[in-house]
Amino acid sequence: MGLRDQLLRMPIEQRFTYHPDDNLFFVNLEGHRVHSHEDIEEIRRIVASKLAPMRRKVYAIVNYDNFEILPDVIDEYSAMVGDLVDRFYSGVTRYTTSSFLRAKLGDALKQRALAPHIYENSAEATAQLRNLDRKRSGLK
Repeated sequence: MGLRDQLLRMPIEQRFTYHPDDNLFFVNLEGHRVHSHEDIEEIRRIVASKLAPMRRKVYAIVNYDNFEILPDVIDEYSAMVGDLVDRFYSGVTRYTTSSFLRAKLGDALKQRALAPHIYENSAEATAQLRNLDRKRSGLK
């Protein structure tokens, strides 16, 4: 029935956290499933509601470990990601331990002219985000 799965799953609203000291927005999609247009719009709505009031762009790290997305909605999902990047992110990195998801999602992001590289773990994604920040700040 999936009842255990439903009880253990983190509510979507709790998956988005802003850390003001680092100007970092963390998106935890670990174990989350995107199966429909409504799932995609829910993510867009939550991100916009948290970041639009800031009136400045933030850095973002997205955790895609054990993330599931149906092939039928991956293009729509990638378009939504592109919209969020344009509107709210000054830099973004992503990670997942799944080589299959890195390839699948990476290809979809590349088709939308978004940075397609998805790192293997949080440490790599964080290090790359710091590099982006240093480059924007003019530091080496």
